[in-house]
Amino acid sequence: MPDPVEQLIAIVSVRPTGEDRFEGEGSHDDGVDATFGGHLLGQAVSAALATVDEDRRLHSLHGYFLRAGRPGLPYRLEVERIRDGRSFSTRRVRVDQGDGRTQFELLASCAVDEDGPMLHPSPPVDLDGLPDPETLPTHHRLMSGLDPLPLPQAWAMRDYGLDLRTVNAPWAPDGVSPSGGIRLWFKAAGPLPTDHRLQAAIMAYQSDESLADNVAVPWGATWGSPGVVFVSLDHAMWFHRPFDLNQWHLLDQRPVTVGHGRGLATATVWNRAGQLVVSTTQEALLRLGDDHLASGPQSSA
Repeated sequence: MPDPVEQLIAIVSVRPTGEDRFEGEGSHDDGVDATFGGHLLGQAVSAALATVDEDRRLHSLHGYFLRAGRPGLPYRLEVERIRDGRSFSTRRVRVDQGDGRTQFELLASCAVDEDGPMLHPSPPVDLDGLPDPETLPTHHRLMSGLDPLPLPQAWAMRDYGLDLRTVNAPWAPDGVSPSGGIRLWFKAAGPLPTDHRLQAAIMAYQSDESLADNVAVPWGATWGSPGVVFVSLDHAMWFHRPFDLNQWHLLDQRPVTVGHGRGLATATVWNRAGQLVVSTTQEALLRLGDDHLASGPQSSA
């Protein structure tokens, strides 16, 4: 049986097919009818970073999900070198599946590490009181104990190549977080190379795993609930300091606002020393069925 970490590396990796052109494998059995957005994010990050010098780390990205991907078909990625300065490099990545119709577009910025002033924001106030990840059930074990499953079975039971330990969620024993969102510990499910380009691509891949779910939480819904239409629209990330996904990190997510058929959620990623390493924001299309609308949003208090 294929090693899940090796599968994850293969998903986010791309191979060159020409000057600033790459190909990545299509999606298979990831539990969604189209392509999981993290699949596109990971490959686009890998393509962008393949065209910049090794000493430049990804520090921000902004992406738009424009069309649904078709499972099984490989992705073509074309990188445009917008700028290379003394400290910063900017890349645009366009992704399609061979028909000229853009599925995803990414703008990424990379920078040389510099010395300078540091400000460390305060971590979640209850960070020290959260259960250690090793004491929590694995994602598979948690989902195996739920009936009904909160998400489609193929998605809920799949092996991510990442070890996910849920702290807060509507389907977890402790319910949602104090801010009304989903929190979990995560790290690679096995040894992962420390190459910062690969790690950035996997962090981007993971960032789409449950972020948009947060905007449906107040209605007791998920993207797999009957009558719910849920599509990621755009995604932004900021990489604040180096990280190693061989170590546990806390993903703290929450809904921000919902209106006009769209919902905004945000997330922060903290290492176990309480340092902020990544910030993420995503907007998603959200259309709820009549049953959920009738019940109205529920308070997290």
